[in-house]
Amino acid sequence: MTGSTGASAIRPWLLLLLVAIGVAVTPLVLRPLNRAVVGDLPSLGYLPALEIRRPHGPFRAVTVDELRISDPEWVFIGDSMLGTRIDPGLLRRISGHGDRNVSFLYHPATGPAWWYLTFKNHLIASGVRPRMTFFFFRDTNLTDTMFRLEGHYGNALDEVATASEPELDRLVAAHRKGAWHRVHRFIDATYEANVATSWVEPAIRRWWVHWRDPRAGVVEAFEWNLERIFSVDAIRYDVPADLAATDVTDVADFARDLPTSVLPLIVNLSKEHGVPVCFVRVQRRPTEDGPPEQSPELVRYVADMKAWVEDNGACFHDDTGDPAQTLDLYEDGDHVADRRRYTENFRKRLDPLFRPLERTQTP
Repeated sequence: MTGSTGASAIRPWLLLLLVAIGVAVTPLVLRPLNRAVVGDLPSLGYLPALEIRRPHGPFRAVTVDELRISDPEWVFIGDSMLGTRIDPGLLRRISGHGDRNVSFLYHPATGPAWWYLTFKNHLIASGVRPRMTFFFFRDTNLTDTMFRLEGHYGNALDEVATASEPELDRLVAAHRKGAWHRVHRFIDATYEANVATSWVEPAIRRWWVHWRDPRAGVVEAFEWNLERIFSVDAIRYDVPADLAATDVTDVADFARDLPTSVLPLIVNLSKEHGVPVCFVRVQRRPTEDGPPEQSPELVRYVADMKAWVEDNGACFHDDTGDPAQTLDLYEDGDHVADRRRYTENFRKRLDPLFRPLERTQTP
């Protein structure tokens, strides 16, 4: 009886051990499956610190040519915070002599990594020297390198990144320290989980669609519509990030975040190539009674950022508290409903940057 009781006590632990071994070993079949389905592994791309293997889209080189042709007086860089605020045609008509171009380097649902890369690889690479380049951002966006860098948001970087981006990769690596990232690296290196996900997920999706409707062309039509609906270009302005009080989960601290942000890279490029920059902090959605509430930490963060930017020869403008930017100006979240009204006010508030310049007379 004693032996039988002991065996009964051991059996659950043995079964648990077998399950654990199975969980650890079974995923190893993903590696040969990946070789059979995908073939050679996709490269880590221009940001190996992210350790995401996927096919990468082409760099949008035509933007460089467009900048050279238009030779803009003013360039604007940002996401939907810019896109819903500035009317480039109106700004051109009411600025300077009304005959100089305004260019947008803009993509909805992007972050500082995208803004930095388009500044470096499009504007700086074009050799164009605009009178001013404006970066539109919210609160702590500009020093949060990982903001909208991972997941499907990060795919938008393909059109602004070159084959290698070591400076940005260095910043990403600095953010991806800690126990969780080491576990992630181990799992991906051992099981090639990211590679497997890239083909298993769409295969299951296509099987499900075909099972529901086996008619010819249905799967292809579903995939096309899915790509259109969830592309970064098609993301609605009122994405959840627009509703958050800030874009970081911890206390705002400019001195802490500056060393791992793209802000010094942008300012250094500005100085090196003689391309002036101005950082514009947009006002978040106000209340009926006035500007949005700000924590003491955020107020200190903005003051520290303004001091650093101006000490380094750049321009800083903060929309927050502007009496002209009342609640009726806004549409959804932090987005503005009337671009013309905002553009006219922006032109007036930053008048020295838009006044007509004296034209040199040709003898």
